[in-house]
Amino acid sequence: MKNITSKLFFTVIWKGICQVMNWFFGLFGYNHDSKFAKYAWRIFSTSAAVVMVVFACATIYEKYESFMKDYKYAKHIELRDCEYVSRTIGYIPDYTGSDGYLIDKQDGRKVLKGIDWIAMPLGNDSLVCFSNGLKRGYFNKNSGEVAITAKYTHAWVFSEGIASVEENGFVKFIDSNGNIAFERTFIFNPKNDGYVFHGGYCIIDEDNDNKFGLIDANGITVLHEEYDNISVSDDYRYWILTKDSKQGLIDRNFKTIIPMMECNIYVFDDGIDVTMMDNTMRKYDLQGNLIDDFYITDFEYMEYELEETCQFIKKRYNEFEGEYEYIRSNDHKTARAHLAKYTAGNGKEGLITQDGHVVTLPKYEYIDAIGFDIYLCTVCHRDKEILNGKGQKVK
Repeated sequence: MKNITSKLFFTVIWKGICQVMNWFFGLFGYNHDSKFAKYAWRIFSTSAAVVMVVFACATIYEKYESFMKDYKYAKHIELRDCEYVSRTIGYIPDYTGSDGYLIDKQDGRKVLKGIDWIAMPLGNDSLVCFSNGLKRGYFNKNSGEVAITAKYTHAWVFSEGIASVEENGFVKFIDSNGNIAFERTFIFNPKNDGYVFHGGYCIIDEDNDNKFGLIDANGITVLHEEYDNISVSDDYRYWILTKDSKQGLIDRNFKTIIPMMECNIYVFDDGIDVTMMDNTMRKYDLQGNLIDDFYITDFEYMEYELEETCQFIKKRYNEFEGEYEYIRSNDHKTARAHLAKYTAGNGKEGLITQDGHVVTLPKYEYIDAIGFDIYLCTVCHRDKEILNGKGQKVK
């Protein structure tokens, strides 16, 4: 089958128009060999050619506008759905494989392809950690250009100008040029969830025996590896140390804020919460001074059901009818119990008088009043016990 080109198409159309015109004017005695006919035909053919060129240009322009509209819409959707990397660079993930890519948000150009995932740096660092599905490297978040080739088995985010990478089972630290920051290396420990610098220090496990310590930016040990776990506060000002079921708190200068004791420590902007093993809570200021040796997170009055019932009218929305309806129902009357309940550490509840005197420690998952001064207390799961108003078990 012969291919129809645009030249052949317009030639056939033009010949057809000419034949139709010759036939039409021939009905009125038109002689196409006369001088007048030749001039008239030239004017007509020129006008027709101009009209066809204009029509062709209009068609091409319409197709171009439609294409650009679809292209701009697709780019708009692409930019809208991209993850933020910087003001100029976005990341389009591919959740089915390593076909994600970086995009220049100004012109929609793909900058870097074949990205499985990215991890943003901390603070003012500009190198983003990425994986191509096999190895890990770093790219500049402002340009999207690869700064350190993806060649590492494991790699962690840049922080304070340093990042850690793992090769052949050893962790080493590099600078933003990919050069060694200091000569010391460590055996890779999968249980160390982040070889990242915070406040000038990094958690390490040199002997790979799950005992952790701290090093400084020169690779020098500043806290010996003797702790079961070390974590940093959100503002990087404090280190929470865990050893043998005890916890303690030190600041960035290694000054003891909370001594090691059996508790759980939580650091907040306005102070330090310490939950003891009996679920009671203590409040300290950020310098380690005790503010309150017993405080709670919630207080609630309790009500119990009476034998007497009464009729209530409840208002309920009927979705099928699209309007509110009023339903009469009989329910037990309720009254306020003699004691209230409070919530302390680990969400545990205890009994307390309405004027604030503690009756029981916070050791119950939930407490319900079943009488004026009788309480059903859930110890754990299905284990329950009944207490009177003095916190004593009722047999």
